[in-house]
Amino acid sequence: MTRSNLSELDGPANFRDLGGYVASGGVTRAGRLYRSDSLSYLSDRDVAALRDELGVRTVIDLRAGHEVEEFGHGPLAAHVQQLHLPIVDRTREPASADAPVRQGPKLDTLDQIYGFMLGEYADRFAVVLRVIADRENHPLVFHCAAGKDRTGLVSALVLSLCGVPDESIVSDFAFTESRMPEIIARHTAWAERAAAEAEVAGQQYGAQAATMHAVLQALREEHGSVEAYVLAAGLTTDEIEALRAALVEPAS
Repeated sequence: MTRSNLSELDGPANFRDLGGYVASGGVTRAGRLYRSDSLSYLSDRDVAALRDELGVRTVIDLRAGHEVEEFGHGPLAAHVQQLHLPIVDRTREPASADAPVRQGPKLDTLDQIYGFMLGEYADRFAVVLRVIADRENHPLVFHCAAGKDRTGLVSALVLSLCGVPDESIVSDFAFTESRMPEIIARHTAWAERAAAEAEVAGQQYGAQAATMHAVLQALREEHGSVEAYVLAAGLTTDEIEALRAALVEPAS
């Protein structure tokens, strides 16, 4: 990926503007929509930059409830509309042996995991897209822990609905691979200082271009198009058009 739109912040290592992509009829607007890794460890300088310089109005936290309970939303939550819209219920097994565990299918590859998430939690993706489609919520940041999986899928859906070519969507996803060492290093350092568990301690899977290629292909094979998928998930055509109008700047 040659154009990352990466912001240099003390906390997040994968905070990026989704503006500037060639889209259907124009380019995606800068300063409207941002993707990120965890916002739990923002510095005072970070908060000032996001609140005062970028004017962030809304944050969507895609993490599961146990992640928020353990690591918190972060200090920006006191200054913005903070929405907790988890995509999955858990990212690890409950600590208690008595806690119920829902057994999912055995999935061997990351694209299979993503496909399961998009099918099982389609309505949750629709809720997130509905919030993003409302320009009153902009500028908006959405994030999970590493800003790779849940965040990567939301980003792919948004960019595809805006008419951004697959090549750019795949590059946007794969850029996170280059940020993972720094993300892990920062979280490891924070955990050591707090004598606690790291929010992002490592990764079983990377962010390979082939993964997102496979996900987009599978969505189209099953639904016909990404737009058809989100319509089946619960979005309306008016909401899709609102998302495009809010996020795509028409060519002059």
